[in-house]
Amino acid sequence: MPLTAQDDLRHALPASPYARESLYYDIVLPDEGLLIFFYTWVDGGNRAGYLLAVVGEGDEKLAFHTGDGVDVGARDFDDWAVEGLIVRHTELLERAELGFTADDVAFSARVEGLHPAFDYQSNADGCPSFVATNRFEQSLRITGTLRVAGREIAIEGTAHRDHSWGDRDWDSMQDWKWLSAQAGEDLVLNAMQIHGRGETTFHGYVQRDGVLAGVTMLRGETEYDDQWQQQRARFRITDEAGRVTAVELERFAMLSFAAGEGIQLNEAACRGTIDGRPAAVHLENGWDAQYAATQAKRMQARAATR
Repeated sequence: MPLTAQDDLRHALPASPYARESLYYDIVLPDEGLLIFFYTWVDGGNRAGYLLAVVGEGDEKLAFHTGDGVDVGARDFDDWAVEGLIVRHTELLERAELGFTADDVAFSARVEGLHPAFDYQSNADGCPSFVATNRFEQSLRITGTLRVAGREIAIEGTAHRDHSWGDRDWDSMQDWKWLSAQAGEDLVLNAMQIHGRGETTFHGYVQRDGVLAGVTMLRGETEYDDQWQQQRARFRITDEAGRVTAVELERFAMLSFAAGEGIQLNEAACRGTIDGRPAAVHLENGWDAQYAATQAKRMQARAATR
């Protein structure tokens, strides 16, 4: 079914141990050397959580705050609050206000969609049931302020968000790549490749030349450091309009954390390009933690023999 404005609010979740609904706002600031990772979720029992991180050059955690199991009752996303984190969807599917306050960080922003929200059910491969009932992504215009590590930063540029609901069975995904990138307001994209339950699927969109089209293929090459964390990458993205878009990136900040029972998430904020235009880029890689640890050991062993 097509998205409606109500899809920017909470949904009835399935009776499942993996049921959750989540909001993520991704702000990559290449000129400032910063990643703002703004994430909140809720389960079927009205228990909410959040993760707010600010990471700088060299993977330095300038702020890191997380919480879980907070009872939020029937509170909805038009006036969401979990401890120090707030989200207000002031115009559904169009605009929102964000905020977070703690002793070492203060962040506030307003965001506005640069195109209609794009849901993964609109892709040819649909939205895998173990990822979500549905999930939408949207590139954004952002204005705001950030105070962290003695710095006062005015934010004005682009960002990205996603919103998903249903089952999130992290461990049914064998590995994946999730990419968001903006080269100004008129050339933006989201692309995802999932290997899960023996299948490979492709998701996301490219918005360029005023045309929004679903992703049909993501192909690329990635270089890893000795921790098996993505350092550089080159991608070619094909969409339903027949266009091929090239993305190149180099990491300047990394945030890593665990999810599910055995998944490692590596969140790389990058300086990059889209078809040669300077871009803010985020590349998330998800791995089975044991597989990632094995690859890291092999990378380290190879480096020791050089």
